[in-house]
Amino acid sequence: MSKEMTRRNFLTGAGILAAGTAAAGIIGCAPQSGGSASKNAASGSEGQADAATTSEQPWQNPPAPIPDDKVSEEVDCEVLVLGLGSAGVPATVYAAASGANVVALNASSTPEGEGAYIGAYNSPHDAEHGIEYDAAGLRASYAYWGQGSNNGDVTGTIWDRSGNAVEWFAEYCKDVWAYECGPDNTIDEGIHKRSTATHMVYVFPDPDEKQEQYRVYNGFPKFLKAACDKAESKGARIFYSTPAQQLIREGDGTGRVTGAYGLKEDGTYVKVNASKGVLLATGDFHQNDAMLQDWLPCMTGDLFSRNPYGTAQGDGQKMAWWIGAGKDTGPFDIGLCWPHDFEFVENSPSRWGSKPWLRLNIAGERYTNETLGTHEWYSTSPMCLADVKQPGHTGYQICDSKYPAILDNDESEIAIFEDCVERKVIHSADTLEELADKVGFTNKERFLESVARYNGVCAGGSDIDFGVPAEYLANTSVTEPPFYCMHRVVYKQWTDGGVNTNRYGQVLDDEREPIEGLYAAGNIRSGLCSTHYLWKSFGSNKLNAVTSGMLSVKHMLGTWDEEFAL
Repeated sequence: MSKEMTRRNFLTGAGILAAGTAAAGIIGCAPQSGGSASKNAASGSEGQADAATTSEQPWQNPPAPIPDDKVSEEVDCEVLVLGLGSAGVPATVYAAASGANVVALNASSTPEGEGAYIGAYNSPHDAEHGIEYDAAGLRASYAYWGQGSNNGDVTGTIWDRSGNAVEWFAEYCKDVWAYECGPDNTIDEGIHKRSTATHMVYVFPDPDEKQEQYRVYNGFPKFLKAACDKAESKGARIFYSTPAQQLIREGDGTGRVTGAYGLKEDGTYVKVNASKGVLLATGDFHQNDAMLQDWLPCMTGDLFSRNPYGTAQGDGQKMAWWIGAGKDTGPFDIGLCWPHDFEFVENSPSRWGSKPWLRLNIAGERYTNETLGTHEWYSTSPMCLADVKQPGHTGYQICDSKYPAILDNDESEIAIFEDCVERKVIHSADTLEELADKVGFTNKERFLESVARYNGVCAGGSDIDFGVPAEYLANTSVTEPPFYCMHRVVYKQWTDGGVNTNRYGQVLDDEREPIEGLYAAGNIRSGLCSTHYLWKSFGSNKLNAVTSGMLSVKHMLGTWDEEFAL
């Protein structure tokens, strides 16, 4: 990509959001008829109620099998895809393009795409941009940052093959929706900003949008619908507004998974028989408070979700667990973020959320080491976890007229800051007392005491309270008016995991053996990260979703060893 290329043109194709959910909610469970699968499904985790007992957490208990007289339609196929998000759509498209008889069930009336960017390692475009794919280095980095939760065989396989897979998907669909592609360090949307290119990203912009980020984010769901339309033109059968309800497993619940039931709008069921495989591409569970209460209670309650579909209910996880899939014990990804406010109407740039300015809660209390966020990239930072535990799920960054030093005296960054101040997105005042009143700190005295205490440790050259390195203290003391305050409200965007898979995408049981006929892709899969989504790949969420969905289909069709080819 030439240096002259504009930001609008940069997006020669970009990738997966860390914002974006690849979910397509499936309300799921599976028939039980005894055997080890039934025992596993009924017991959930140790000490939980069996299926005959009313549980405080209904997701733990499998439903009764669907009776034959409730089935109004039965169809046969080779490949069945459950969920049409960032994993399910590419899988469906690829299966249809390969000549397979494919059926997809989707909970909502449209494909679901939240986010924008699809990342790609080992891309055919790497060389022209001077990018060298370091497979071993990437695996080592994720092993460390994954804190023991990363499955290098699974994720490494996906990274190795993502360049070819994503390129195929974009090229195959370019007749119905144009794409752009470029290195990840060309993206600066006020939220993400990188200095070094490590991989390629793809985007599918909306030609009707003028604001650059909206054209990217609003284009992605439209692209998914166009891709599904193309798959249907190649023979795919898609059942919209038909959430999957139960998986079908042979052998008294111990054999091969051969299909699933979907709930139709008239209250009857469609039974889909799949001869080659069933792919769970149903997304995560961050909108299911019952599951969050058991796994991630910090994400329960009134925490706002970026997912507009409401379908991130963990339905695929439930369906898999209830027919005997091994239940991952976590830790699950605490998928938090600061708002994607592209025009800074309510929030200053989210990338500043990791700047080491003094951080207080609304009660005026300092609660963390402000450089916590500098070890991560953007809003998947552990700083979001520190913020979400505060009243209102919000942190407040306090700084003074020395703020340009923390922005590296970057004139463009300073101009954004000044514009935010002028529009009152950033609060400003000539005295700390006035600032406290403008922001509305609930304990003004504590606010003033916290600022004074911080100024004291800055003057002493050592942050003996929270350990911010001395190099930051001179420029982050709050002593020279005017004074400023930025709020950092936290949203939830996804969780990650639930079922373990091998490199082929096959779902594993408790003994780590594959359940024949059952595959999983996207955010339902475990083995990527620990408590925080790994940020090493801009667009990594969709990178994993797109590639893992397509690879699963390849394994079903017996073409695993072949690369994707138009």
